[in-house]
Amino acid sequence: MAPKSPLDEPVISGPFSLYEGSFILEFLQPHPSRNASVLLRATYKHDHTLCKKGSGHPQAPPLHLHFNQSETFEVLQGKVATVEGWSVTSRVCTREDGPHEIKPWVPHSFHPVPESPEDTILLVWAHPDDVDEMMDRVFFTNLLMYVSDVHEKKVSLNPFQIMLTQHVSATALVWFPTATWLGPLRWWVPWKVQVIFAVAGRLLGLTPMMKKYTSEEEFAEIQKAKNI
Repeated sequence: MAPKSPLDEPVISGPFSLYEGSFILEFLQPHPSRNASVLLRATYKHDHTLCKKGSGHPQAPPLHLHFNQSETFEVLQGKVATVEGWSVTSRVCTREDGPHEIKPWVPHSFHPVPESPEDTILLVWAHPDDVDEMMDRVFFTNLLMYVSDVHEKKVSLNPFQIMLTQHVSATALVWFPTATWLGPLRWWVPWKVQVIFAVAGRLLGLTPMMKKYTSEEEFAEIQKAKNI
């Protein structure tokens, strides 16, 4: 049984077995004290061959930043590795470290630790919950399930789709983070490339959230709220 959240936060969606069973995803109802737009519990299966790849795990995101929200990690069991800041500093987080907040505009990524002797279980939440273009459960469900299906060759990668899905969460990739002489171009250029792909995707008839990964009720609500 997975370690419980320290707060009263029941599972509201999942578990979903992704990336050939190496990554288990669950969504919890965030406690009001978190001021979170989404709370997920992720499990890396330590004995799976994909988790032995560390940063090469297909779930591990490229270096990126969020404009509007912090992203906080708390390891409940095992170890997770993070890469943070413009200096791309690596660190390994464990249960003893407690919650670790990555603030807006801070480049970051994370991945399983190949040497972890047990499954790694962590909570991840985005906050605050009162901003525009926030990360939410539907966003993470679509992004993670889509990338998993691409990895498992169930669908083909559509760059217009993934850029559009990412774009609505106020997230940008970071290129050449240690090239300080580039200044804000390190995120501004990939952001503008993402804008072009997102606009083109809409013109092609794509929507940020895909019906395959979104319930009919939620899809209708998103269309109404965001005029997708």
